[in-house]
Amino acid sequence: MQSTTQILYLGTYERDYPRNTLTIAALRRGGFDVVEVHASIWGGAHDKTALLEAPFTLLRLGLRLAHAYASLFARTLRRLGHADIVIFGYIGQLDLLVLGPLVRLLGKSVVFNPLITLTDTLIDDRRKFAPHSPAVWVIRLIDRLSLSIAHMILVDTVENGAYLTEQFGIRPERIHVVPVGADETIFQPLHDRCVSANPGLSVLFYGNMIPLQGVETIVRAARLLRDDGIHFEIIGNGQTLGAARALADNIGATNTEWGGRVPYAELPRRIARTDVVLGIFGDSAKAGRVVPNKVYQAMAMGAAIVTRDSSAQRAMLVDGDSALLVPPADPLALADAIRHLRDPELRQRLGTAARRSFVERASLGVQADRLRVALGPVVLGETEQCTGSIPS
Repeated sequence: MQSTTQILYLGTYERDYPRNTLTIAALRRGGFDVVEVHASIWGGAHDKTALLEAPFTLLRLGLRLAHAYASLFARTLRRLGHADIVIFGYIGQLDLLVLGPLVRLLGKSVVFNPLITLTDTLIDDRRKFAPHSPAVWVIRLIDRLSLSIAHMILVDTVENGAYLTEQFGIRPERIHVVPVGADETIFQPLHDRCVSANPGLSVLFYGNMIPLQGVETIVRAARLLRDDGIHFEIIGNGQTLGAARALADNIGATNTEWGGRVPYAELPRRIARTDVVLGIFGDSAKAGRVVPNKVYQAMAMGAAIVTRDSSAQRAMLVDGDSALLVPPADPLALADAIRHLRDPELRQRLGTAARRSFVERASLGVQADRLRVALGPVVLGETEQCTGSIPS
């Protein structure tokens, strides 16, 4: 593979989302020349599913997409002659349907980096539509068609690759695993940890309030620890926030402090000043297939982590060595794990091992290596002879 291999990163992808920024950074680390051909659609919408709930908002989104695709179509034609590979990023299902056929017609290799399927998110996890509604059929069709257009699909875990095979019939040789990782320019190892203002143990959760997160489990664990001098900071907005706050009030989880979204660049400071970082605790099938951004970010900083147990998490973390892993939707197990972390030596040991695991399994260098291996056959015109899913 030549270092002059050019990749178009194309579409309405969310430009600031970690999966996109880190993939682009890893491609450049791997020696690829990456040219972004982008139209901004999703950047200002933190809860994108809300765009589907109001007819006027949906109409406005449709008009914006039409304008964006007209612009992207023209810009793609100007750039495509110099490109070897075209990658569609997160969120990219509609991009594949509109622009993918053009790219394939002009003989270029198409790679999809979706992170999630619309089916998994809108239907199975967030349950935005009734199971047998026409919308469900349309969403599944959009996923199936967009995935079928791509020569290769990048996924973040082996489990998500298996899901694509089981649900949409995607051949395993078209799927390659590249972990999400974390932005190492801001999520850096902790040396002199900030001192928490709380005299007891401080616990941090941040993220979009969606079922996958299992915030209800965190609230119930907080109530169990109310009299143990353990304080919870819960940051984020979204679908389940109202129910979670109401639950905290109803059961007397007075040791929880709630805050809205904070700027991305603020997250490292919040991690640095807390004792324990929480991952996800939902019991959905999707929750069992992912390693969330917050876990990678905490690993990169060498923080003590508690998250739900799953095969996806165990590909990155070892229970009792680099994190404490607990059963999903189990407040008692979560509370017990947090109690164990009152031991500062245990927190230090887990954090050190988590940082080491991040470097070995999810750092930018690891991502770059995996992308070189995955895309090498595409550059050589051997897309259909790829060697299959790269192990975690």
